[in-house]
Amino acid sequence: MNKQLAISAVLIDDAPQARELLQLMLKELAPHVTILGEAENVDDAIKLIHAVKPDVIFLDIKMPGKSGLELVEELAKNGVEYNVIFTTAYNHYAIQAFRLSAIDYLLKPIQENELLEAIEKVAKEKNLNQDSKKFNNLLNNLQQKNNGTITIPVNYGYEYIAINDIEFIEAERAYAAIHLTDGTKKIVSKPMGYFEEILQHLGNFIKTHRSYLVNISHIAAFRKKAEIGVITFKSGKTAEVSRNSRKAFIEKIEAQGN
Repeated sequence: MNKQLAISAVLIDDAPQARELLQLMLKELAPHVTILGEAENVDDAIKLIHAVKPDVIFLDIKMPGKSGLELVEELAKNGVEYNVIFTTAYNHYAIQAFRLSAIDYLLKPIQENELLEAIEKVAKEKNLNQDSKKFNNLLNNLQQKNNGTITIPVNYGYEYIAINDIEFIEAERAYAAIHLTDGTKKIVSKPMGYFEEILQHLGNFIKTHRSYLVNISHIAAFRKKAEIGVITFKSGKTAEVSRNSRKAFIEKIEAQGN
């Protein structure tokens, strides 16, 4: 094994069985990951992390007393940032909040392929500490439904966009253009399907065409054109409504009272 791929880790989970299972999986699937210690609560975890300074923290979210999210908050307050992989049994809505915030997570029961993907990502980015603002966005997104923040990757790191500021998203081959209410747009190296999946739980978004995912809150007008249609946004920009999407689109805007 290439020594450059060596990764040190700590396991934080209140359930001994969960820690044991993860340890066995890492030993079998990723022998280059060295476990430096374990803890079952936040107070012990903070002491352990400061003592051993791991490359990555496998962190359960729901624990008695302080949660895994509170652990990250306490580390961030002291200016300490680590690569964190959350392990969670949270429901679908909470998982969407993780994805909106670009936070790595493993859904329990942990799948082998997902564990390997997470470890590979850490190996590539082990010298890049997490941005604590991403965790603040996660907390915000867990508490809100429509007024959250989406974290998008850019060349210099990450950028944070208020979801309510998104007018529509337009597919551009393997990329996506996020059009904002101030008239600007952000080009992101993610396909349209990525945004459709992480925004579909929000009531204001609907796919109107294979190339458009729109926020109906910012629609100024809709004009029928034969079997299709054209949306005009408050900014003056336009997007198409395909024949197959028109009925669902009209029903949605009528239900929203637009």
